[in-house]
Amino acid sequence: MPVKTFGYDLVQNVRTLVVPPAVEPQEVCVHNHEHSQNHEIFLGNETVTVTNGMHAVATQTSIITLQPNDALYAITANNGGANLRIMVVTKR
Repeated sequence: MPVKTFGYDLVQNVRTLVVPPAVEPQEVCVHNHEHSQNHEIFLGNETVTVTNGMHAVATQTSIITLQPNDALYAITANNGGANLRIMVVTKR
């Protein structure tokens, strides 16, 4: 089971691919790393926006299971962006 980690500095109102699709299922740990800023991050598919995305709560870690060929995107509306950390475990 390969493990990969990523760090993203999200840009205001720019949808960003944070976990690309894979042929195997993926367990994804998502951490909104904005400890002092309370910048909001929203997660979803390729059409995610700040109004339709799932909120990634600041300083908390969530686990999402992606099925084969699914991808995960993130977006923030905060001026100055937001910091997101990702760990992916690919199931084989």
